[in-house]
Amino acid sequence: MLRTLTFILMLPFSAHALELNMPVGLEQIAQNKSVLATIKLPINVWDGSEVPNMKLTGAVTHTAFQSNAASKPNVVAAALLQQLIEQGYTLGLQCADQVCGGYDFRFALPIMMPPAMYVDLGNYTFLSAFKGKGQAVWILISQSLKNTHMQMTRVRPTGNVDVKFSALPIPKSPDQLLDQLVETGHFILSDLSFDAGSANLNDDTFPSLLALAKFLGQNLKQSVVLVGHTDSSGSPDKNMELSKQRAKAVQAMLLKQFPDIMPERVAYQGIGFLAPVASNDTAKGREMNRRVEVVIAPKK
Repeated sequence: MLRTLTFILMLPFSAHALELNMPVGLEQIAQNKSVLATIKLPINVWDGSEVPNMKLTGAVTHTAFQSNAASKPNVVAAALLQQLIEQGYTLGLQCADQVCGGYDFRFALPIMMPPAMYVDLGNYTFLSAFKGKGQAVWILISQSLKNTHMQMTRVRPTGNVDVKFSALPIPKSPDQLLDQLVETGHFILSDLSFDAGSANLNDDTFPSLLALAKFLGQNLKQSVVLVGHTDSSGSPDKNMELSKQRAKAVQAMLLKQFPDIMPERVAYQGIGFLAPVASNDTAKGREMNRRVEVVIAPKK
């Protein structure tokens, strides 16, 4: 069942392929992808109060590379910039450590956590480049711990995002949870309601959570994923974060009301507005789309 969720979260990006020959033996060691997110792309160095930036929304990929060869960051940057230009990119900004703004510039970037990425604040080079509308890349290279470390963050247009209606049946009663979870691996917690733009739940005891706790009590080796959804109002990145917060709120309430459930058995995720169950053109449809579902996780 988790494969279905993963498929929803994936996008075909072949139309925006970027092929780079990595210098000094740099190899990919980690990657994070977001279907829809907003990044702040630096357009100038730290000005004493902030890093001037422009916001770009699209499919965002953070990739970390590492080489056991210690190479000067500016040399690596020059090799990559040449390839970017050959593929139609235009240089946006290029700077080095203290010129960029040192600590303040580095911490304005969404740098991946160690061990994926290490940054020596006195020995890094940054560059960014643009291509067409809504497509950009920034690269940070640092020599640290006698190795060369690099993070590349890309944002690409999401015009090819396929929003499909979920085929899940709308349950008439929480009593259907046990049978539907076993049969389909999914269940909409339809008695949980969220106001527009909110992830708040009151302290009531919801019948669907009672039913979910009963299911977990009867299936002690089974874990689940709570998946949050939104309507289509608002920006894509805010919807993605809001959907995650809704799932997290349900997880918190479930674990608080049923402390016998081990937290590691209940994960949470959000997929924004990508799988509506009703039309977002009506108030009733938007209310139905603001929901949390429970999905059976594969047994380890």
